[in-house]
Amino acid sequence: MDRLPSVADLVRQLRAFHGYRTLWIDEGGTEIVHAEPEEELEAEGYRYVATLLRPGPEALADALGRAGVPVGPVAAEASGGAWSAVEPLAPPLSV
Repeated sequence: MDRLPSVADLVRQLRAFHGYRTLWIDEGGTEIVHAEPEEELEAEGYRYVATLLRPGPEALADALGRAGVPVGPVAAEASGGAWSAVEPLAPPLSV
């Protein structure tokens, strides 16, 4: 069974997006994905968690906790776990 990564991992992923993102968790509780708010993933076996705009660690941990998603300490190091995006993350912009 995959281990869900830290809140810090997902906060870093969500910072790459400038709009709202909707979080979904799979039926087994082993993977969380994020997608555009208009994308509905229930038909693919995901359960809605929250729709957030570039949340900080505390807000994200609170939203996950309210949805029943187990979270570790908010200040935990990146774990490289099973977070993923429905669409590829954009590369950083160079200035």
